[in-house]
Amino acid sequence: MRKLATSLVLLGLAVVLIAAGVAASAPAIGPGPNVITVGQMTLRLTSTTPGVTFDGNTLVCPPMLITTSSGVNLTSCQFTISSTGAVQPGSLVVTMTVSGITAAQASADKFAIAPNPGPLVHFQTTSQTLYRFTRAQLPVTVNPGVVWGANAGAALDNSDMGAAMVVAYTVVAESSKPTPKPTPTPKPTPKPTPTPKPTTKPTATPTRPPCPTPTPKPTATPKPTPTPTQKPCATPGRKAHDSDGCQAAASVEATGPTNSSGEFSLA
Repeated sequence: MRKLATSLVLLGLAVVLIAAGVAASAPAIGPGPNVITVGQMTLRLTSTTPGVTFDGNTLVCPPMLITTSSGVNLTSCQFTISSTGAVQPGSLVVTMTVSGITAAQASADKFAIAPNPGPLVHFQTTSQTLYRFTRAQLPVTVNPGVVWGANAGAALDNSDMGAAMVVAYTVVAESSKPTPKPTPTPKPTPKPTPTPKPTTKPTATPTRPPCPTPTPKPTATPKPTPTPTQKPCATPGRKAHDSDGCQAAASVEATGPTNSSGEFSLA
């Protein structure tokens, strides 16, 4: 069974490159500690668990044989990640891959990892993210445990007995590139405010006050020339003279008889 588990270790390793596009230098499969160099970043993986081996940036735990219907093994695979290079990684991600179980067993939630701390992470047939660390948290030591059966959420049956699980953990380091400063948006050059042209006020035509309408002088009413009153002569029959200031009535004396025609002669 141990030989089978060893073969599963070789077949079930998860390989994830550190920093996309950069090759990591590491020894072949063997006992730790393991030093991973990526450019100026240097990561050191160590473990106190017997039987742990390393393959590049992947740590392979010893196989675990399932012989009981449920159980918990919290000391299955302890390891430490530290940074010793001149350049610290920006962050670290630890992924998990498991081999030795079937897709049906994985979908039935019969097996899981207890991250310590954190909730259970049930096994899948593909790689899963288990841890995420910042460079301020380094060095960091983790001790993920294996949980199965009722402790994982589903009881095992006889077909599950004798399963040999192999769990591999891969460390992915992200470069600590400085965050580029955002390019400042150039401020638009303000257009000069045009000097307003002085508004030429129209020359005001001086308003002459209206000439006062002369009040017409009242036309003097000519005094009527008095008509001299001629006094009648006091003495009838008196001849009028201018010097008398009066007018005497002509005295007519009829003399002689009248003719048959009614005419008469004046004497």
